[in-house]
Amino acid sequence: MADHRPVPAVWTSFAVLAIDGLGRLDTARLLEQQFARAEPALSPQAEDDAGEAMIVDATARFVAHGGMWTPTPELATTLSDAALDRLSVGRLRAVGPPSP
Repeated sequence: MADHRPVPAVWTSFAVLAIDGLGRLDTARLLEQQFARAEPALSPQAEDDAGEAMIVDATARFVAHGGMWTPTPELATTLSDAALDRLSVGRLRAVGPPSP
């Protein structure tokens, strides 16, 4: 934002957000996925004594991938246009909790 107006982003990231049975964001799952995305950058690569890469636990990669999503270039442009107020979009309306 600049002067209370949206400005273009240099980098974007898309995610699939998990919603619980009451329609709330599953923040625990989101945090787990975000930490898993950061783990490779924070963890040194495992190597044996000869400098050869060893087997690495890829659990974090699978957790991170579960929350990642890549839109088509056309959809990414549409999302950017909507975020920058270049596109008229409808508003979501609040609804009550799901029926039991």
